[in-house]
Amino acid sequence: VRGSDGYGKKWIDSDNAEKRLLVISDIEDCAKFIKANWAYNGVTPKVGVMGGSYGGYATLMAMTRFAGNYDAGVAIVGMSNLVTFLQNTAPYRRHLRVTEYGDPEKQKDILLQLSPITYINQIAAPLMVIQGANDPRVPVGEAIQIHEAIQKKGINSPLIIFADEGHGSQKKENMALERGHI
Repeated sequence: VRGSDGYGKKWIDSDNAEKRLLVISDIEDCAKFIKANWAYNGVTPKVGVMGGSYGGYATLMAMTRFAGNYDAGVAIVGMSNLVTFLQNTAPYRRHLRVTEYGDPEKQKDILLQLSPITYINQIAAPLMVIQGANDPRVPVGEAIQIHEAIQKKGINSPLIIFADEGHGSQKKENMALERGHI
């Protein structure tokens, strides 16, 4: 999707701040492309989405704002509310992320439009949420708030919080447990 790395500075900056509103639909376009082009014997494929960090955020957006396009998701250390994320991430990271996502005071409305939690009423498919309790990048509260909101809707949403992990699973036993649930 636009904004990912590996394609040059112009590409990676193509979704900074308010520009993200114009490119977030890339997440929806991926599922639509797969379903339109990879049908087999007339059967539309089921499409799942999984990602970590920004990919976790993209997964949450796929399952909420673009609900119906994806049939299941696994969000690993993803931001569910860009306002609370920016308020609670480690101070040394906040400045960098404000530049990328937007200023929570000056651009709060944009940040809320870009937050999966805003679209929680649209979620319709199972979503697993995985988070490290000691994550300095994406605070554990991001996983808890999206999980609680999904639970209120009665959607299947397992939550795994690793008490001894940070931004992603590093310990072999946690990685095995994570893979066993996915």
